[in-house]
Amino acid sequence: MTGSLKGERRLPLDINTTRAEGLGELPALAAYAFSSGGTLLDQQAIDAKGNAQLSLPVGTEAEAVRVVIGPIIDKDELTVAELLRRGGLDKHIAVRPNLEKLAPLLVDIAPDLARHWLGRHCLVKGTLIKRVSSGGFRRDLPVCNAAIDIYEVDAWSLILPRLPLLEIDRLRDILDGPWPPLRLPTPPRPPDFVFDDLLSDGVDIRSLNPQPLPPRAMLRSRRNVTVTRSSTPSVLPADLQLAARLARPALERAVLANVELLRPILCWLYPHFVTKQKIATVMTDECGHFRTTIWRSYFDHDIPDLYFTARQLIWPGFWITIYERTPIACNTHWNYVCGTEVSLITTHPLARTCPPCPPIDAPPNWVLFMAIGNASVWRIHGANTATAVGSVGHDATKRGLLDDTAPWGGTLRPRLEFDSSLRASLGVRYYRVAFKRPAETDLQWRFSTESVNRHYIHTVAGEPVITQYALGPVTAGTTSHLYEIPPALPPVGQWSLPNVVLDSQNAVIPTNAVATGVPFDENGVPTGPDESGLWQIRIELFDAAGTLVDPEALGIAWRIPRSNDLTGTIPTENAANLGLVDATRNCMIVTIHVDNNPCFASIAAPTLDGNPASSGCGVMTYSALTSTVVTPFTALQRNRFADYSFYVQRGEGPGAQLAASGRAAVSPATMPVAPSSSVGDLLDGCAIAGFTEQLYVAHLAVDGWSRQQQLDAQAVRAFVLAPLSVTSPIATP
Repeated sequence: MTGSLKGERRLPLDINTTRAEGLGELPALAAYAFSSGGTLLDQQAIDAKGNAQLSLPVGTEAEAVRVVIGPIIDKDELTVAELLRRGGLDKHIAVRPNLEKLAPLLVDIAPDLARHWLGRHCLVKGTLIKRVSSGGFRRDLPVCNAAIDIYEVDAWSLILPRLPLLEIDRLRDILDGPWPPLRLPTPPRPPDFVFDDLLSDGVDIRSLNPQPLPPRAMLRSRRNVTVTRSSTPSVLPADLQLAARLARPALERAVLANVELLRPILCWLYPHFVTKQKIATVMTDECGHFRTTIWRSYFDHDIPDLYFTARQLIWPGFWITIYERTPIACNTHWNYVCGTEVSLITTHPLARTCPPCPPIDAPPNWVLFMAIGNASVWRIHGANTATAVGSVGHDATKRGLLDDTAPWGGTLRPRLEFDSSLRASLGVRYYRVAFKRPAETDLQWRFSTESVNRHYIHTVAGEPVITQYALGPVTAGTTSHLYEIPPALPPVGQWSLPNVVLDSQNAVIPTNAVATGVPFDENGVPTGPDESGLWQIRIELFDAAGTLVDPEALGIAWRIPRSNDLTGTIPTENAANLGLVDATRNCMIVTIHVDNNPCFASIAAPTLDGNPASSGCGVMTYSALTSTVVTPFTALQRNRFADYSFYVQRGEGPGAQLAASGRAAVSPATMPVAPSSSVGDLLDGCAIAGFTEQLYVAHLAVDGWSRQQQLDAQAVRAFVLAPLSVTSPIATP
């Protein structure tokens, strides 16, 4: 069924497809148009000449339309995600109210859409993302408007003959010696170059090909093998060992015959002898995707070896390289399989990203409570199928906790997503977020009042400019504290995420202001009443006049993600089926557990056979190595939402002599028995030794982006063990 946007005017969009000459007969294809929310707007079969015409509605606001060329699919299976899964080719266009005509869309049908490959074409496609981490949470964001430079790297069959004789002799020594080699020349390493294989002799070794190849598995299987110079090489093929002592042509032939095994070694040995040639440049789209077809000569029968870099126009007239892994040979996609996806990951601080655009699997007119911070709502106990109230296995004591263990604390930033049809077709303009305790009345709802903004990037005089788009809070009619539902497209250009935390929030909930944590006194006794517990987050929708709308009457579907990591296609669940929708109040409510109570850490004086160390010098004298040392400590969190780690370390020793860890207690009276050890075990051969006691209590509360470390506590203490015959020095005037 074809969807529509608000407004009766429609514009034709001509689709003109081209294909390589002699490509052959293609399967039955069609052109599909979807709104940014995934609603099907129109679909038409592509005729024998490769043409089709779509009819796109023009609404009162700009709409991002996704046009997908792909195989004809049954209505029951027709979704953007399924089209892309079957290899559909997508393009993005902007339909704005002031347009009188749409330019024809020219689409090149690449060979991967055909039933078979033709000639020497090779489809190269991939995604460039920026990996952002905060407090242990990771989020991958697409890098849009970046230039991907694709290079073809010379095969080793071309590199080896160019190597000087000295370099060939170095290779002979390695092949003729013990395997794996003990010493290898170290090429220059960029800051993000990580070696993850460590041989027992302490040499980092890795198969550095981005694609999984046999050398990686082979080297890993020998990680625990002791390698010495006297070892006999038993893992190299016999012909390769023999070739190390033969003439150069025979050696080169043997190396090429075993290049998959030797590729990591060649990478280390010859990082500067590898040459490359640029064969294509392609721009990434709003989702960080790039796709192009390269042509290989009929006379070149080598499988392409590809190397990628990425550039982005950061400041006017200034391009900066945001992805360029070196050495080249260690980061080449050797024997690239045409049509396979290449993932390029950058952590460059200046790389500019766009909002993530994975397809959302939901019925039309949806509102998705995606996450709090970067933590999916699906991970909240009581907000998914397995733990919803009334279902088997629901535990009321865990309700509102993240992953059944962690409470919420600090400043929470809910993340909402809206189908573009709400603004374009249903007249829904604003949303409002409020929060309160379940036992409080409707008059006690507290509203999110902090500024929420989005940013978009556009060009001015040919240079990129980032502009702020304010969502609120605003007042419409007599209703205040409203936020605008973000439009599908900004006034010009496209959305951008210069600050992933602030540009993805839709509201701000300061839990530490409404549920203040109560500290302990010096004895581990709380200094006030406990303010932690359950809180409700409410989402409401309003029209342009500020009037509360009835979502059920408009056919609006409240959804939450049925996914923990929020990557790829995001399946969703009907929030009403999970008890998260209040139809009488026309809203969605999600319950969370908040705890901002800080931790407490204290280390009491250690005892030797029941006698504490002197308070002045901290020395305990022993007469027998069998005497017992007890190290009492206290690790508290009012509701046990914390873990402690305690250890005793001697001097500058390599490890702890005594250690304990576990869940924090509620009060000193509920602490487990203090850890203890014999004097002999603590001294471990020393006659006199000094010891440090370290205690750290880590709060489990999170804000969706990071753990609330400001609620942690720690303590430090020291003592000395000395034989009874040793007399402590006495200070003299």
